[in-house]
Amino acid sequence: MTGIILAGGKSSRMGRKKAFINLDGKTIIDRILAILKEVFLEVIIVSNTPEDFSYTNLKVVMDIISDKGSLGGLYTGLVNMKYERCFVVACDMPFISKSLVKYIIDIPRYDIVVPKIEGFYHPLFACYSRRCADLTKKQLEKCNLRITDIYSYFTVKEINEYEIRKFDSNMRSLVNINTPEDLTSTMF
Repeated sequence: MTGIILAGGKSSRMGRKKAFINLDGKTIIDRILAILKEVFLEVIIVSNTPEDFSYTNLKVVMDIISDKGSLGGLYTGLVNMKYERCFVVACDMPFISKSLVKYIIDIPRYDIVVPKIEGFYHPLFACYSRRCADLTKKQLEKCNLRITDIYSYFTVKEINEYEIRKFDSNMRSLVNINTPEDLTSTMF
C-alpha cells in the first residue's frame, strides 16, 4: 500500500506553508512522514512545489490537472501510486496516530475507508482504491471538486467515533491546522 501526503494547498488562511509549521521542534510534514515511513513501503508527496520536499528523498509529484484542490491531489496520487490501495493524509494534520492509520488500512474489501463523525466525512485521512481514479478524473473534468461526491459509486466503510477513540482517545488524528487560531487552539 502507498502512503500519500497532499501538500499542494495554497495555505491562504494560514498565510504560510502549513507543511513547514514547526511544532515541538518538528515540522508538520516531518511528523507525518515519520509515521508514514514506518507503515508504508511507498510514500508519495503531491505538491506543486516539489523543490520544497527534495530533502525527503521521496517521490514528489505535481498535480496532473492543476488548480483542482484536494480532489486533484487525490487523483494525482492515485495515478502515481505503485500499489492498488493508498492512505491519503493532508499535510496540515500534525497529530496522526500510527495505530489508527494501521487500523484503517487493515480493513479489507472496500474501495474507500473513511472516518465519518457527526455526519461529516474526513476524506483527507482515508484509504482509497486505485479503482477510484477514473471517476475522480471525470469529477475533475466537470469541475465538481468535492471528494465525497465519488463515494456513492464505490464500496465505502465508514469509521465511527467509537472505533477512532480506541486508537486515538482525543481524536486528534482528525485535527487539521488551517489558520493561526487553529494552531494556538490545538497545541495542548
